[in-house]
Amino acid sequence: MLISMVIKEKIKKTDGPHLGLNMPFASEPDFISFDKATQTSSEDASDDPHTAHIFVPEKEKYYGWKTRSRLQEKCPAVQSGLELENFLLEEKHKMGITDLEHHESIALNLITEECNEKPLKTDPTATITGQILLAVASLRDSDRNNIQAAAIMLNSLLKKEKNKLRGRVPEIIDIIYFHLNAIQDRSAREAAIGAVCLLVEAHTDEAISSLLRLSLFCDRHVTQIWEALGQAKQPVRLQVLAKLLEVLKRRPSLYSEPLVSDLNFKDNNTSFFPLAATKALGIIFKDKRCKVPMNSFYVSVIIFLVIQLHYLVSSLDADYEQEEILKTSHYISCTMETLKALIKRERSSQTCFTSLTENWELLSSPENYLEGVLLLARALVKNHHGLDYAVFTKVIPFLHHGDDQQKLTAMAFFTALLSSESTYTVLQKHYILSLLKSWQIDSNPTYRWLSLHGMGNVIQHLQNRKELTSLILSILPTFNDSDEKVTLTAIEVITKEVAHHKTANHVLIKIVKQLQPLLADRRNNICCAANQLFQDILKTLDTKDKTSMQDQVLNSILTLMLNLEDPHLDVTKSRTNSLQLCKTFLGWTVNDNENFWNVLCKHLVKEHPGKLRGFLDQAQEYTQSPQKSSRIAAATFIDSIFQHMESSHLQKSEVDYLRKALRSFPSERSSVPVVSEPEKVCRYCPDLFRCSRYFPRSCI
Repeated sequence: MLISMVIKEKIKKTDGPHLGLNMPFASEPDFISFDKATQTSSEDASDDPHTAHIFVPEKEKYYGWKTRSRLQEKCPAVQSGLELENFLLEEKHKMGITDLEHHESIALNLITEECNEKPLKTDPTATITGQILLAVASLRDSDRNNIQAAAIMLNSLLKKEKNKLRGRVPEIIDIIYFHLNAIQDRSAREAAIGAVCLLVEAHTDEAISSLLRLSLFCDRHVTQIWEALGQAKQPVRLQVLAKLLEVLKRRPSLYSEPLVSDLNFKDNNTSFFPLAATKALGIIFKDKRCKVPMNSFYVSVIIFLVIQLHYLVSSLDADYEQEEILKTSHYISCTMETLKALIKRERSSQTCFTSLTENWELLSSPENYLEGVLLLARALVKNHHGLDYAVFTKVIPFLHHGDDQQKLTAMAFFTALLSSESTYTVLQKHYILSLLKSWQIDSNPTYRWLSLHGMGNVIQHLQNRKELTSLILSILPTFNDSDEKVTLTAIEVITKEVAHHKTANHVLIKIVKQLQPLLADRRNNICCAANQLFQDILKTLDTKDKTSMQDQVLNSILTLMLNLEDPHLDVTKSRTNSLQLCKTFLGWTVNDNENFWNVLCKHLVKEHPGKLRGFLDQAQEYTQSPQKSSRIAAATFIDSIFQHMESSHLQKSEVDYLRKALRSFPSERSSVPVVSEPEKVCRYCPDLFRCSRYFPRSCI
């Protein structure tokens, strides 16, 4: 073909394949026309879709274009309008055109004016670009010799002139990508992709930006380009990875995502670049032939991929249409795959990856995202020793200067890494605790929740008894937090502490006192967790410490009895187990045929007469409970207490005093009958509680 002949002729005129290629051709091939309006398909054009179509202009218009080109070449040498006029007359006779002056393709007046004003300047960069694009187009040829010649020309041009192409890189990459759709020969594709690699080496920012505009709608051509860059020589590869990481740090925008048909290299909108960079990194990480540095770069990419996930899952809460939700879900999936591919590249990744198998979906959930980050951070520190320092250096700046998503993700990493022993050689304990306590009093419940996770990890490493006690006591007020998740986490943290440390008795008493209202909490998870902690404390107490805990157990046993019945079986079971431990702790024994209400009231009246007023007041409060079962239990307890008081050694004056005090209890509505005369008291029936449908015998 004529293109290859031109290329070969040009190569012959130089001293070698790498010399003289920056010079413009003496004349353009006769079949090339830049006037698309006058192009018609050649009669012998190939029907092969992978072969470039050649266009031939109509004869008259072609001569017009060629004459105009010759005039432009001649103009710099013309000294006056008279010489130009003579030249035009000569051309008129040579070409046999009678009306050359009015030919539509030759603006003679314009040319004359241009020649009189100033010589025509040629742009060397445009000339080099044109030669490069010609060589790229020639790679579509079906002849291997022509392909080889075009590849040599393209490689030589780029190696010699690549530094002169600033500003032209997007255009060249765009044309290379366009021709890759038609280039089928393997060596030709390698030459075209190699040209992109050379452009990336010389103009990294321009080239990467151009490739990112193509990567959002990734196809096999873009995939092969990124794979080639991942396998490039080390300086180029590191430049590419550093640039992609820099882009990954930005906040993405789904609203500004371009359409496939609207990709425009002059568009300065780069807000979708982080999404494209995520896809590009995923391609590189999945290719085992690509080499990725497993140092601070590894940590940085993990952190910023997780932050990208936070941006994306947060946008799911917005009022999106179905199409936008599906699009966001697609990008979340791509980011997850990139993160998994990176973690798998680590030598000890199998253990880490296995530990996260059932928890990956947490990272893609708006409600559970931070829990997923906590699990990921713990797995990384546990299975990748030495990474904690690198992680801290990346996340600590975000704790003070990041946006909402960056700060929350950094907080999750920070609190999870506090489980590592080496953390306390990297960071000062004072700095850690001051951060956690400032988050604990923040108005944002998520901050309070994360601070408790951090405190739980710190507790496991504190050796100083005074510091440990101080930290535990600072957590106890959180039992009353308005957020259920925060309260539950606080209980879990103290439960772990009780299980792993020998806690001072006075601290345990304060824990039980703070815990008591939660034993009957209507929130199932909190109720079960509170009862579990209560049981653990009773089990760990030494015999010598039981006396000081007795009052708290008595108060707790009454709370449990008055709220024993619950529609949820797990709640009923947890309260029943706590009640059994209370009986064992107090040394009370109950026969199978003996009603527990009877045993409870008998022991209270006999062993703790001075506390009866407090017990009755506590029961009276439950007579106003919205739970019918609690109201009935409170009435039963009050009635039973007075029955045992009558038959006890207590004086009648003391009993009357308690009746009077109970009658004066401030209440808008009382469901408990208070009788002033002993003989009028409804006698206690042992089967009253047992027969109630609200308190089946199995729950006693």
